[in-house]
Amino acid sequence: MNLRKQIMVTVATAVLGSGLAFGGAANAAGPASAAAADQSVATTCNYYSGTALTKTGQTGSDAVKRIKQVQCLINQNTSYPTWLTEDGQFGQATYDAVRTVQGKARISVDGEVGANTWSKLRAGVRW
Repeated sequence: MNLRKQIMVTVATAVLGSGLAFGGAANAAGPASAAAADQSVATTCNYYSGTALTKTGQTGSDAVKRIKQVQCLINQNTSYPTWLTEDGQFGQATYDAVRTVQGKARISVDGEVGANTWSKLRAGVRW
């Protein structure tokens, strides 16, 4: 787990733990607590659950959901060192990340997310 992920998990755990310990008083803590709680919720990738081919150049609302899922899974389930913005754009950063993950997972490296890559992303690829 990279340092940024460790910090996010630690902060989310502390905020959620204080909410349990102090009950309603934690709700009075303000926007910072709400933001940290929102970040902890965002660690679950729920944009898309299928295995359709996802690659650069795709557009439309379904493509955006698939691309966000790819970006989220790379952020959460791999050791890829650079945090991807989950913006639904299959740009150079996402393409490079997909190729790196494919290489580390020892599957075909083509920069496209097909059935094999979806499977590896969902299972997790650590190095």
